[in-house]
Amino acid sequence: MGKIVAVANLKGGTGKTTVAVNVAGALARRHDVVLVDADPQQAATAWTRGADNRVRARRHVMESGGEGGDGASDAGCRRWIEAVRGAAHSADYVVVDLPPRLSAVVAAAFALAEVVIVPVTPGGAEMRATRRTTAMIARARAARDGSRPDCILVPNRVDRRTAVGRALDSHLRELGEAVGPVLRQRAVHMSSFDAGAWVGAHAPDSEAMGEIEALVKYLRNRPDQQPAPPEASGAPASELSSSL
Repeated sequence: MGKIVAVANLKGGTGKTTVAVNVAGALARRHDVVLVDADPQQAATAWTRGADNRVRARRHVMESGGEGGDGASDAGCRRWIEAVRGAAHSADYVVVDLPPRLSAVVAAAFALAEVVIVPVTPGGAEMRATRRTTAMIARARAARDGSRPDCILVPNRVDRRTAVGRALDSHLRELGEAVGPVLRQRAVHMSSFDAGAWVGAHAPDSEAMGEIEALVKYLRNRPDQQPAPPEASGAPASELSSSL
């Protein structure tokens, strides 16, 4: 079974989808990768339509009575989990791009993933949302085997010329989770996304490519453990969101 990597932050505008597609694209050079687009905006799905894209896309927005999966039933959560598990049986990695808000689909992904990558941009609102995100990850971890999902906080769109950019690393380390390599603010990420390519294919040997490769190497080198199944928590995945 392939490794399931969720990319999440409960605040929009942190570059979550850009990180997800670039991690998927970098992994796809050596592995079979499925990108699951769980965000109703479907930006990741649009990206995979680019030329020469090696990443397979699957659209799995959780069925619900509310927008974006917020009102999903327990049965809907189980169907979504089984769909993602099915993708993992046919790939080395499954990268899940999640919506930027508290919802049942995010809770279900945290109940299933081995790793959650949390992109964080500099700013007070972003840090508050990141604290809520890591609290939700910690709850999912406690409901499982106590070690999964792993969490990697990724400083994103960082401009070291600014005070907030320079301080981001130290603020993230206060949250008690692993802090991955820094991704700097670079215009090439926008042009590569528009081209439907990961930045290494769009701008080979660029500094942006090197940063994504460093993140993927960091991801690969994290301790590899099998996650406990979501059913082991004793509570439906949807309850992880409703209780926070």
